[in-house]
Amino acid sequence: MTRSKGTAGLSRLAINGFRHLSTTTVEPSPRLNVIYGHNAAGKTSVLEAIHFLARARSFLTTRTARLVTRSGDSVTVHGRINTADAVHGLGVQYQDGQTRVRLNGVDVQTLSESAWLLPIQVINTEAQRLLTDGPPVRRAFINWGVFHVEPTYRDHWRRYQRALRQRNSALRSGDARLAAAWEPEMAAAAEAVEASRHGFLATLMPRAVALASQWLGEDRLDWRYRRGWTRDTPLAEVFAAARPREMAQGFSLYGPQRADLRFLVDGVEASVCLSRGQQKLLVAGLRLALAEQWGVAGEQRPLVLVDDLPAELDAEHRQQLLTQLQATGAQLFVTTIEREQVPAMADAEWFHVEQGMIAPV
Repeated sequence: MTRSKGTAGLSRLAINGFRHLSTTTVEPSPRLNVIYGHNAAGKTSVLEAIHFLARARSFLTTRTARLVTRSGDSVTVHGRINTADAVHGLGVQYQDGQTRVRLNGVDVQTLSESAWLLPIQVINTEAQRLLTDGPPVRRAFINWGVFHVEPTYRDHWRRYQRALRQRNSALRSGDARLAAAWEPEMAAAAEAVEASRHGFLATLMPRAVALASQWLGEDRLDWRYRRGWTRDTPLAEVFAAARPREMAQGFSLYGPQRADLRFLVDGVEASVCLSRGQQKLLVAGLRLALAEQWGVAGEQRPLVLVDDLPAELDAEHRQQLLTQLQATGAQLFVTTIEREQVPAMADAEWFHVEQGMIAPV
């Protein structure tokens, strides 16, 4: 049976052993899902479980062992995911220090084999960390963004990473000839990676800046992308010139693994001159623009998790953000302490969380 993109997404979620959540199964709406309850009731854990299903990791901690309930020894999340032409079963389990992912009953060897099903974004009270943390966070944002709209990007990036590891190994061992031998492969893969990133950002960033400027009342917002080597110099030439210094360092100093995305207000870093609330709106605009782009150009319907929507946003901005999010066509999961803090929306499913128990309302 063929389904429209508007009804695709996560249609069933089963959680077992996840933090302090009770074992439960829920069937979310393909459009808007509002999860409400008191502080520490387990609202964020529900979103965290969805993210664990999509990416095999939490968006709050890098230590997966912390997701396991105190009385258990494993955590398992299963999902039924509808796409335009099929229904898929996805399961992620963590036990004894190992994470196992199964898609349609078959073990997944690399995350990209399953992550394509759920293009996911998180907007939460730590959203500003995309601005304040280091370049690796922003590179990951770019990589995932391109991954869901450019089918060949994964192969280009993996090809580059493989050549990079080999060249770095040669640099550390002092083998200049071997390092040089890997440079043509690195340069070719890097150009393909850069072309995909450039096209992606050229579409994404004008829309993100427009959204954020509208909310911030700030028309001086701008962005800069640093690709990781001098723009007017071929990467092969950069490698050749830098090789002696890189051999002393033991790793490659140039290439797309050094890229960064910067946000500026009047030429000043946004992380410096914007308040925490303004930073959150900027990142929300960026992630909302990404959801729009995924919805138009991606193969799968995006899924957006909004944790504690009212935090640091007044009622007007809450309404604007939620309206814009719904306009993307994404499947939404929104948490709040009080129901009244989320505007009434059509086609919404409401879930109440109390002491780790999730119940549809």
